[in-house]
Amino acid sequence: MRFSLVIPTLDRPRDVKAFLEALTRQTFRDLEVILVDQSGSDIYDSVVADFSGNWPIRHVRIDVRKCRYACIVGASHATGDIIAFPDDDCLYLPDTLEQVDASFRKHPSLGLLTGAVLNQYGRPSQMGRWLTASAKLNESNIWTGLVEFNMFIRRAAYEAVGGFDANMGPGCRFVAAEGQDLGLRLLAHGVKGYFDTRIQVIHPDKPSGVNLNRARSYARGMGYALRKNAAPWTVLFEFAIRPVGGILFNIVKGDRKEALYHAYVLLGRLEGYYSSAARLAAKALHGHG
Repeated sequence: MRFSLVIPTLDRPRDVKAFLEALTRQTFRDLEVILVDQSGSDIYDSVVADFSGNWPIRHVRIDVRKCRYACIVGASHATGDIIAFPDDDCLYLPDTLEQVDASFRKHPSLGLLTGAVLNQYGRPSQMGRWLTASAKLNESNIWTGLVEFNMFIRRAAYEAVGGFDANMGPGCRFVAAEGQDLGLRLLAHGVKGYFDTRIQVIHPDKPSGVNLNRARSYARGMGYALRKNAAPWTVLFEFAIRPVGGILFNIVKGDRKEALYHAYVLLGRLEGYYSSAARLAAKALHGHG
């Protein structure tokens, strides 16, 4: 088996059906699907039945509603050489897996491959900042060169670093940056990573507008990941000075709402970085906090 696609999902059978329908159009077919169902109901049964003849599909049910915990459980069932964790509301392009397979075969030392994000209209995603050119991943650019639903990892490497942190991701206090945390641990383990603009996955942009609580919670995950992975001072400075600059710039401009947004981002990053959980995670990973 070449690919194991682990899909954590909660109450989105229509989105999962759309993903699987797109998957039937893949030019590369050596794959298995592991659907990790957190719904506690039978809403996915018919979807699984409809697609079970296309490739091996395993329907795993769990009671815990934590996205990356679901990924950990799903990964334990994986048999493919390469593992991926598509969101239940994303779509692969018809040649996505063919391109990923070719990249791994062409570069045997490659252990982590990430790619670009297109929105529902086929244009570059407006959700966050992304690298605009292909590049080797490092501890600095991984923050804009990796997103969880468009990352492909040699399964042996994923298992060697212990997989996702179950305390991160949707359903946890540290909502975001779980992909960067995993990527940083892979790089620290000696795994070579690469961001390739040709590897494109569709994911809908979320509604625009300032959501202070979401901004704070996502930033808290980043702060946790920065501390846990002993980010260098250059990276810490960048992620501290950017929201400070945003606060000052928008105060001068008279935009109170945007200034408050950047203040919440800074607060979240500080909360995550100085949390006891981040200190303990750093000590477990590096022997110091």
